Amino acid sequence: MDLDELKTTWKEYHRKLQTTQQINEKILVSMIAERAGNRFVKVKRNYVMGFAWMTFWLAFSVLVIAANPFDYLYGIQYIPMVIFGIGLVILMAGLLRSYLIFQKISITHHNVGEALKRIIAIYERPKKFFNYTIIAFLFSQTVLFPLSFLPRSIERMGLVPALAERMIPIFIAGLLVFLAFKLGAFKERHVDKFKEDLNELQELKAMSKELED
Repeated sequence: MDLDELKTTWKEYHRKLQTTQQINEKILVSMIAERAGNRFVKVKRNYVMGFAWMTFWLAFSVLVIAANPFDYLYGIQYIPMVIFGIGLVILMAGLLRSYLIFQKISITHHNVGEALKRIIAIYERPKKFFNYTIIAFLFSQTVLFPLSFLPRSIERMGLVPALAERMIPIFIAGLLVFLAFKLGAFKERHVDKFKEDLNELQELKAMSKELED
């Protein structure tokens, strides 16, 4: 085999290697896009279910304020439900806004990287604000709501026993929230998975570029 034949053979081998590499890259990108796309469909479905769940509890808070089923004596006793309702409205508004933006995003083989970046940005942008809202939301229900029954308890048993009695549901509610936090109930797992998909895609692109060079 002379030099020209060797060069021709090498070029053909290199071409086939590049073709194989491109095919493998397309397959891997398609797998990432399909995986992220399936998760994205689930996220949007969860948003709809979450919005319906919050609508139910918002209606409940309005009913409590309007009908006074707990026989509240003073206006200050309604504060936990007011905070609860306002928190729900804020969370629902954020949920609806994100869902409407999500509806404009589709994950395909060709745009998976940009789509993932947009989805992650939507998750991250209001994170701090929503965290404060959730803290106020939980405080109103774990502490303020049990205390809203304090006037009736004071009438029945006096101040100190009534305070001691109210500490029991507060302690239980606080313990449940703590355990839920430790178990990851308040952690948004989907955004971490989307970040993993994006990192995997970027690593694949970087490896492909190195092989081309």
